[in-house]
Amino acid sequence: MPFFTFTAEASPTATSTTSTATVGISVSPAGAVLTISEMKPGDSESGVVNVSNTGDINIYYFVSADWKSAGDTTARMATVLANRLFVSVVASPEAAEPSLLFSGLLKDLLDRPDSPGRELALAQGNENVEFTFILPDDVSNIAQNIDISTDFVFVAVEA
Repeated sequence: MPFFTFTAEASPTATSTTSTATVGISVSPAGAVLTISEMKPGDSESGVVNVSNTGDINIYYFVSADWKSAGDTTARMATVLANRLFVSVVASPEAAEPSLLFSGLLKDLLDRPDSPGRELALAQGNENVEFTFILPDDVSNIAQNIDISTDFVFVAVEA
């Protein structure tokens, strides 16, 4: 975030100062949130990330995913799984109803800057975001023995 100060002298006794606000966000834990081994059709697994507003103004945040092949899986096979793996993303602030941020295929969560995003007021401070992966019952054998790694990306902007 750029930071600058501009001062203009209007008279020998008056000065004006302008400064920018800070937009900040942090997520925890910083490492792996969920490791799923040997997922079968119909299985679902969930993991939770806590999102905090660390700036000095209210923000909107956006969630997207960046996935890639892992282990011996090729990029093409990882795409096969991303086209079939269902993901839901739900924000759960304290003392409020959960809010669905995304529900769909993993491939569709790539570069997803929904407008206006999810508001996270400075007074609220933080909330949990739950990611649930579901391998549909009707997935074919084409999705077996595929390893995929997913990074969730959180981006914050001024509210």
